[in-house]
Amino acid sequence: MRFSVFLFLVLVAPKPVNSEPSRFDFSFKEDVVGNPPRGWVSFNDETSPRVRVHELSSGKKCLIGQRSGSSGLTALSYQLASPAQRVLIEFRFAFSKSQGRTLNIWSHDPTVKDASQLNLCIQNGALQQFDQRTQSWEEISREIVPSHSVSQPIWHRLRILFDARERGLDYWLAGPEDDVLSTKPIATMHTYRTCAPIQGIDLVSGTRIAKSSWYLIDDLKIITDESLPTPGTPTPLPEEYEIWTGAEIPEDVNEIPLVPGIVHRTIHEANDENDHFLHGAAIIEHHGTIYANWANSPTNENGPQETLRGRRSLDGGHTWLPLEVIAPGFKGLERHSHGVYLKHNNQLWTICSRFGVGDSGRHFDGLGAEAFRLDEATGKWVSQGMSMQNCWPYDEPVRLQNGNWVTGGQDRNGHPVVAVSDGANPTSWKTHHIPFPKSLAPGFAETTVWGKNRKVFAVIRGGGGHAWISTSENFGESWSNARPSNLPMPRAKAYLGRLSTGQLFLVSNLINRDHLVISVSKPGEVTFEKMWRIRSGKSGPPRYPGKAKGKQWSYPYASEIDGKLFVVYSIGKEDCGLSILPLDSLAIENSGSLSP
Repeated sequence: MRFSVFLFLVLVAPKPVNSEPSRFDFSFKEDVVGNPPRGWVSFNDETSPRVRVHELSSGKKCLIGQRSGSSGLTALSYQLASPAQRVLIEFRFAFSKSQGRTLNIWSHDPTVKDASQLNLCIQNGALQQFDQRTQSWEEISREIVPSHSVSQPIWHRLRILFDARERGLDYWLAGPEDDVLSTKPIATMHTYRTCAPIQGIDLVSGTRIAKSSWYLIDDLKIITDESLPTPGTPTPLPEEYEIWTGAEIPEDVNEIPLVPGIVHRTIHEANDENDHFLHGAAIIEHHGTIYANWANSPTNENGPQETLRGRRSLDGGHTWLPLEVIAPGFKGLERHSHGVYLKHNNQLWTICSRFGVGDSGRHFDGLGAEAFRLDEATGKWVSQGMSMQNCWPYDEPVRLQNGNWVTGGQDRNGHPVVAVSDGANPTSWKTHHIPFPKSLAPGFAETTVWGKNRKVFAVIRGGGGHAWISTSENFGESWSNARPSNLPMPRAKAYLGRLSTGQLFLVSNLINRDHLVISVSKPGEVTFEKMWRIRSGKSGPPRYPGKAKGKQWSYPYASEIDGKLFVVYSIGKEDCGLSILPLDSLAIENSGSLSP
């Protein structure tokens, strides 16, 4: 089970449910600073939980949980005398600003040592509950504020009500620095796992808690009482969008055929003489030359000094000219990053993201996009100024019936958006947001689009292990609420397009970033019926240190060139890979079979 710091409700052995009301209050004022509170024991005798009584500068005592050296179920546990059916938990908490998880609360049934109904965490600035239906963390609230120092905690109060017989958990929240809970629940979430009685509470610390992070727990109480109100009913999941109409996709990825005749090449490799981070490649052909570009930075993803660089091929992608700079980046906090290609008036453009200074965002302060045009007389890329606001574009813009272009993207908070041009002007775009339910749980909702006539179709990176879909009936101006599809896709960027054969295609990861696949439709249709593997198995490991790196084939971008589909992608976020797919290998029969 993935966790950092957890509070588990735990049972040691099956016991009859106690219907008599009980109340457990923990103020910790009589406990010894530096020790576990009285009556609390290690959940697993082989681990060493780092949860202790802590004294604040005011003299008040609470509990502090921090990362410890133990892995696995590392927890400090308080066990109830007998199982309970309906439970209310309330406490105050404060937490540090950390990359990763800093607090989880779990319930546990009498026989299985794993979370049951309740599975709450603080992660990436949000209070979240793990949903059994989507198998992903679903956002409860972002109205929580981290503390800059353990000596000056910013307190919040939380109340949770749940029942072993119900599928809903009610959450009330007060804070920051407001001790009065909301009169009504702020959210009713779906349970995590089994419907079984609850008996105890665990505060867990271990190697999975974020480094240097901490959390405080104060004024903890547990009430077990059958007369407590019944928890609410969670919102039903939206109906799946049927985008896959082919045969059942095999569980074993190796049963999916490789693209016949596929050829793999490497356009660029990180080495001691150049930057060690690479991501977000794009590719296009223009006047007989193939152009590829990507984001480069010295060490880390989206780090300072990130630039847009690329290479050119004069022989159909067999060999590549030396590295060139397209968007040079900056010396301060601002940076350039990857983007898209566009042909306009027989000229080649690239529109790349630019961020780091400006309006605050969850991920990308001041996010916008800058347009560069190729000066073919000099071979240099010339800036044409900022063209998009609050959008990071991800696919080659599609020209719509009304003369506008549309491209998919994400905004500075990682939410799904599209950008629509002002006619045929590549330097003037308007950003439109795609509405989404909390269950999308967008972290980085990269969006890719295709359009025809008035209708635009968007595929969004989202939660639950599926591609999410939204559609527009008015040239991308407004959008339907995003909902999950029946096409499996992990949290990774995909690329949507249409071939000259009339087939819609989607290049995406499957299960995880070890597998890169292409799904295609029949000519003229908009659902996918056939899938092939492009890359499968783990890539080589990164050769240089850097944040967010790992073995992977990811962030694809594709362009049709001379009867072949050229697909570029990151290899371990260090190298730019290229796979060339013959179009006739992607032909589809009427059977809908996965077999070639």
